[in-house]
Amino acid sequence: MSFHQRQYDTGTNSFIYKIDGVPLEQVESYKDLGVLFDPFLLFDQHISNKVNKAYSMLGLIQRNFRELSQECFVVLYKSLVRPNLEYANTVWAPRRMCDTEKIEKSK
Repeated sequence: MSFHQRQYDTGTNSFIYKIDGVPLEQVESYKDLGVLFDPFLLFDQHISNKVNKAYSMLGLIQRNFRELSQECFVVLYKSLVRPNLEYANTVWAPRRMCDTEKIEKSK
């Protein structure tokens, strides 16, 4: 297997990467192990997806468990909401203030 960049596409101002002579498809974002990577590694879309998932799980808890004690709510929150927000956060940890605020609002 050979991986090289030999051709430069002047129309898109980017290199055409090939493996064994077959050009690789260029994509705007790629999901790997549940983390959505974008070209600039800002993780905006990934963070928005995680925050929306957290809000939907909180809504599910509120709809289905109306009369919960605080202890039970904390257990449900820690088992259903928090793992979604913390999965692989060493990779996509928010570096910008606006991303941190989005995540903190859902907590």
